[in-house]
Order: sequence, then C-alpha cells, then structure tokens
Amino acid sequence: MRECIASQLSPCPFAMVKKMTSPVPSPEFILIQQRRRRRSISMSRLMECAPRREDVLKAVAGTPVCVPNPEEAIRADGFSTFLHIAPPVSGLPIVLRDRGDYLEELFSPLLLEALAHVDAACAISDFHEPEAPMTLLQAYISAQWTIGARDAAMHLYGLPGSTA
Repeated sequence: MRECIASQLSPCPFAMVKKMTSPVPSPEFILIQQRRRRRSISMSRLMECAPRREDVLKAVAGTPVCVPNPEEAIRADGFSTFLHIAPPVSGLPIVLRDRGDYLEELFSPLLLEALAHVDAACAISDFHEPEAPMTLLQAYISAQWTIGARDAAMHLYGLPGSTA
C-alpha cells in the first residue's frame, strides 16, 4: 500500500523558494523583539485604561485636590523632561537599531511607572474613598506625561545623523 501512495505523489511542479535566507535569529534578537512587542502592548493598554480628563475632573470636584493641567501641557512637560533625561543627539548611537534599543531602555521605566499608577486607578472599587481622587489624578497625569515622553523618544529616534 505504501508503494501505491508513493507512486501517486508527483514531484513539486514549481521551484521551491527558500523563505529564510539568513540563519535562525539569535536569542538576543528574539529577546529584543519580545520586549518591543510587550512595550507596544503596554503603551496601548496605558492609552486605553488611563482615566479620562472628564472622570478626573468629576472625582476632584469638591475636594482639596487641585485640577490637573490640560493634556497638551502635561504631554509637553513629558516631552521636555525626556529630552533632558536623554543624552544630546551627539551622544546617541548612530545605527538606528542601536538608537532605538537605547531609547526604549531609557523609556521603559517611565512606562512601567505609569502603568502602575493606571493599574492602581483601575483597582479602585469605591470612588468615594478619600484616596480615590488622588489615585485617579496620579494615573491621569502619569499617563499623559508618558505619552509626551514617548513622543520625545520617537523624535530623538528620527533625528538626522543615524544610519540604517
């Protein structure tokens, strides 16, 4: 029976094209890709789960907690602060992959801190607790600030002086 099945199989009528022309990716490359994917998912989660300005304004109304600055102002603060944290453009790696890795490592702690604040805000079960307005305010400000910092990292990544 095996001979019968083998005789029915015909050779491939078209030329096989090798899809992977390079060797198997290195473990370091795989690890970098996994980190980038996690950061991308984390940034999306931050933007989706962060409290909205309207919710924060309702929560702080009638409390001694001050009203937050507008989103644009908080993002601008995050942008300028990240530019101060990062080295000057001449101190950044020239190769784009290295520059991206460097900026991602610089940005990661900021993203994790913002996610911690957003998670704390999501965990609030009673919005009438005394800590609730401050927790929502911290989550809102840290999320908007981190978005501004991300924009600064992307700006630094795209500046001239780098090579592919």
